[in-house]
Amino acid sequence: MQQGFPPLPAPLDCAEILDRLSIALALVDEATGRFARVNQAFVASFGQPAETFQAWWATVHRDPDAVDVLCGDWTQRLAMGSQENIESDMHGADGQVRHIRTQIQSHAGHLLLCFVDLTDNDNRQDLLRQALAEMETRSTTDPLTGLLTRRRLEEASASEMHRFRRFGHPISLIIADIDHFKMVNDAFGHLVGDEVLVEFALRLASECRDLDVIGRYGGEEFVILLPSTPLAGGFTLANKLRLAICSTPFDAVGPVSASFGIAECLEGDSWHSWLSRADKALYQAKADGRNRVVAAPGSAFDEHSLKHRNRLDRLTWEEGHCVGDPVIDAQHRQLFVLANRLLYIVREAGPPAELHATIRELSQATTRHFRDEEAILKALGYPRCDQHAKAHRILTAKLDGLSSQSALGSLPTSKLIEFLAYDLVDHHALGADRDFIPWLRVGARNDTPPTVN
Repeated sequence: MQQGFPPLPAPLDCAEILDRLSIALALVDEATGRFARVNQAFVASFGQPAETFQAWWATVHRDPDAVDVLCGDWTQRLAMGSQENIESDMHGADGQVRHIRTQIQSHAGHLLLCFVDLTDNDNRQDLLRQALAEMETRSTTDPLTGLLTRRRLEEASASEMHRFRRFGHPISLIIADIDHFKMVNDAFGHLVGDEVLVEFALRLASECRDLDVIGRYGGEEFVILLPSTPLAGGFTLANKLRLAICSTPFDAVGPVSASFGIAECLEGDSWHSWLSRADKALYQAKADGRNRVVAAPGSAFDEHSLKHRNRLDRLTWEEGHCVGDPVIDAQHRQLFVLANRLLYIVREAGPPAELHATIRELSQATTRHFRDEEAILKALGYPRCDQHAKAHRILTAKLDGLSSQSALGSLPTSKLIEFLAYDLVDHHALGADRDFIPWLRVGARNDTPPTVN
C-alpha cells in the first residue's frame, strides 16, 4: 500500500486554514472598501477593524506619507494586476509601533492584504536583507585589506568619469605601490607580507576623505579615486600618503616606503588611458629612486574655477533637470531633498538613528516614485519600460542593502554618497530618465510615438 500524508482529523476549508496562519491577513471588498474578513493573527496584531480599510489605514499610521501612499489611482493599478508593497510604521493593538511591510493584491473584486512584521532583527525578511548586503560586501571587498576589489574600483571609476563628462567636476587618480615588497615576502614570509598590506591599507584610508574611493588593484598595488579633485589637490594628498607610509616604521618589518603616480582625468580619456598615464607616472617615480610622487602632465582646472563648482556634499536641483511630467518632476525634487538631508546628516556626523530613519524615508519615497513612474511609462507605451523597471529593481535592492547596513551600524559613508550622487541621482534621475522624455512630449501632443534606435 502506497504511503501518503495522514488524513486530517476533520475537514478544513480554506478560510479556516488562513485563520490559523501566524501571519496577519485581511480581505477587503473593493466595492465598499470594508473589511470582509480578517484572520486571528490580524486581530492579535491590530484588533478588530470597525471602519473601512482606508479609514483604518489612516488611524494606525503616524506618518502622513504612509497614509497618502494609498491615495490616487492605486485601486486601478491593482486592478491591472500589479502588487503594492509598502513599508511603514504602524500602531499595533498593544500600542507599540511596529515596522510592517504591507503587500496588497487584487483578485475577484477583493483586496488581499498580507502584513509582514519587519521589526525584529531575527525576522526572516530582515535576515534575508542582511544576507544580501553581506553577499554584496563580499563580492566587492578585498578579503585581506577590506578595501574595494579591482572590479568594484573599475565600476566606481565609470561612475566618476560619467560625472566628469556630464558636469565637468575634476577627478584625479592615484596609484600607490609598495617599494621592494618582494624583498619583504622573501625575508619575512607571506603571512608577514599580508600584515604589511593590511597596515598599508589602514594608513592610506586614515589620510583619505570619506568620499574618496580606495581599492586594492592587485598584489601590492593600490588605486585611489579622488572625486572633485584636480591634479594639484591629488598631488598634495599623494605626498601626505607617502609621508604616512615612510615616517613611522611598520610593526612587523620596520621602515617601509611607497611610490605614487597621479593623473587627472582629461577630456577624451578612457579608463584604461587614464590609468595608463597614472601608471607611467608611477613607473617614473620608481625609476627616479622610489619613495616619491610623480604626476602625469595635464590639468584642466585651477582653484578659481573650482570655487564655483558644486560640491559632493550637496545635490543641486535645476529646472533643466525636469522631464516634463508634473508627477515625476515633483517626485524627483523630493528625492533630491531627502538625498540632501542624508548628506547633511553624514557631513555633520548626525545620530545613527536619524541616519537610518532618513534612509528608510528615502526608501519609501523611492518605492512610490518607481511605482508611479512605471505606471506612467506603461500608459505611454514606452518601449523600454521593462528595462527601466529592471533598473528600478536593482536600485531598490541597493537601497535595501544600505538600509540593512545602516541598521547594523556598518554603513560606509563613501558607499552612501556614491549611491545618492551617482546611482540614484546622476545615473538614473538625470541619466536613464532622460531617455523617455520624447515619449512624454508625444503623449502631451498625442502624436505618433518616436522610433527606438
